[in-house]
Amino acid sequence: MEQRLIHVIGESIPNDHCNQSTAIKMFAEALHETDLTSRAQVKVVDLGCGSGDSYQSLKEQLPNLDYVGVDIESSPEVDGRTRDDLSFKTYDGINLPFESGTIDIIFCKQVLEHVRHPDALIADVARVLKPGGIFVGSVSFLEPYHSFNIFNWSPYGVVTVFRDNGLRDVMIRPGIDGISLTMRSFLSRMAFDTSFSMESMFNHFTDIQRENLAKSPADVNAQKLAIAGHLCFRAKKGKRFAPQRKTQSHDDQNRRFFICRLLGAPIRGWRQFGRGVLR
Repeated sequence: MEQRLIHVIGESIPNDHCNQSTAIKMFAEALHETDLTSRAQVKVVDLGCGSGDSYQSLKEQLPNLDYVGVDIESSPEVDGRTRDDLSFKTYDGINLPFESGTIDIIFCKQVLEHVRHPDALIADVARVLKPGGIFVGSVSFLEPYHSFNIFNWSPYGVVTVFRDNGLRDVMIRPGIDGISLTMRSFLSRMAFDTSFSMESMFNHFTDIQRENLAKSPADVNAQKLAIAGHLCFRAKKGKRFAPQRKTQSHDDQNRRFFICRLLGAPIRGWRQFGRGVLR
């Protein structure tokens, strides 16, 4: 299973280490590869911010952030929002309320599984990011139903949808494993809460398997991704923004036109014949 995955999206599976990750860890990792920490201000959008709980963690990693939380008008998390010391905006689930090419980082923690039109939203993420801007966060894969989630994303799905809608250099790391998340859903939740920040049960089991000790970090990452509950991602907007939408070529359009013309006459003839029989 993991071999098929690494063959399909191997370029998006890192080979530096195979530690379990989180959205905030991916955020910190992305910062280390940029000069954003040295700037006066960095525009960070918390997409699907809910109550704004991620603000403090983001601030600890990036003290110079200019934070804006964005979410739909109503959800259990939004309705429970109490803080009024941050900037929050409302959007329709697709169109982000920002000018094109104005955002440095979009942070998105466990949100995309709740999005009704993910292709359209990811395309708009790419639109509002600056060239080279970062999209980073996490999303559910093998996680039980929670809080009106609509889709669960596979590793292949993340890479494909992101690339098709204008994002590049997509990287995925495994988060908490799906078996631990399933056990957490019907056993003591508190007993599994540490499994988000530390190696969860089956990720740890994967690490200590004898046959895995000789594998590369990428191979172990692929194995963990295959059973991951959460997928942790980061990607960049390409320098030249051009979503890779599949469109018909002129040859395809001409071919379709020719076939329609070719079949049109016989079809019209059969229709006229049918009318004559019915009379």
